[in-house]
Amino acid sequence: MTTASEHTPTDPWNIVDSEKRRDRMLRRACIIAWSIVLAFAVVLGVAVSISVAPLLRATLNGQLPWISVVGALMPFIIVLCILSVLIATLCTIGVFLRLRTASLIEIQLRLAALESLFAHTADSNRVG
Repeated sequence: MTTASEHTPTDPWNIVDSEKRRDRMLRRACIIAWSIVLAFAVVLGVAVSISVAPLLRATLNGQLPWISVVGALMPFIIVLCILSVLIATLCTIGVFLRLRTASLIEIQLRLAALESLFAHTADSNRVG
């Protein structure tokens, strides 16, 4: 007979631990990926600001209309808007999936705890 303190390879606690490890790995990968995206956005912003600076000076001196500065900034603005929508969408989907997975794992864990409690109680009743 196995007791409640012994853990089998398919023990729900082992499954929960492996899910936690998978979550940590996924979280680290996401942090690295978003850091790279942020770095590229900063580099793109610097490159665009370098190309827009002369246009801005000319506009402030009255040599060019403001639409030339806005036209030069528009690709950068579009990239940032698309990136923001992508981040918001992926984060929302990720949160919903993780919440659902966490709920299912918690339900499985509680069911397994009840099963082991009933099995332990049944074993105690047979002996006593």
